[in-house]
Amino acid sequence: MPAKLKIVALGMVLAATGLSGCTTTSQTSQSFAETTEADGGDAGFALALPDMVAILPESAFAGTTVNADVASLQPQLPAPMQPGETPVAALALAAQPAASPIQLASAAALPRAEPAVLTTAEDPAPASRGHVDGLIAKYANVYGLPEPFVRRVVNRESTFNPSAYNNGHWGLMQIKHATARGMGYEGPAKGLLDAETNLKYAVKYLRGAWLVADGDEKRADRLYQTGYYYHAKERGMLGITGLGKDRKRRREPAAATPAVLVETPQQVDLPIALN
Repeated sequence: MPAKLKIVALGMVLAATGLSGCTTTSQTSQSFAETTEADGGDAGFALALPDMVAILPESAFAGTTVNADVASLQPQLPAPMQPGETPVAALALAAQPAASPIQLASAAALPRAEPAVLTTAEDPAPASRGHVDGLIAKYANVYGLPEPFVRRVVNRESTFNPSAYNNGHWGLMQIKHATARGMGYEGPAKGLLDAETNLKYAVKYLRGAWLVADGDEKRADRLYQTGYYYHAKERGMLGITGLGKDRKRRREPAAATPAVLVETPQQVDLPIALN
């Protein structure tokens, strides 16, 4: 029995030691008291446990204040504006120095930037029908062509529309730019949309076709549409039609006339009778 009590007492000592190492950082005072049994025998040692053996852990930062540096990082907002106070922005503008007269004058002297304006070339103003009729009569007379003949060609080519264009053919008489240049025109192709410019060079070209056709209006109209350069060249009419220069043909030498021998009569001395 005493041996069992010693074992129990030793177990209680070990348990108390382990408990104090897990729940507190302070040392626990232990006192061993010698106990005796009621009959005066040696009962061994018994552990005298303290009244409180558990101490709750506390944070190492408990009770400390917030770092002043962290608090200083918070934005400092201005105090609410009271009624009757001047706004802070107005006070800042009022505190800036006013611009001097020299600065104002120099700013006014700077040239004002004007917006860029894009312009496009305008087409010639369309001519009225009466104006076109007058031009047809004018240039038919200039080049010696029948006016009704010129009018028929203009009607077929453009129906009297000066702005007509079709695949490289321009204006009232649908003349090509290269053809007009051959007649002496020196302007751009778009200039042939002008009614008078067109008639000035196109009626001249029509006159050449009329000359090659010997005044036949139907054939002249056909030559105007298809071209007549080789016809004029073959007939030696490049110069008169304005298409170029004709080659000078070499003249064949005249055949030598045979000499005619004329016999002169012999001189005969006749006797002179003397009276």
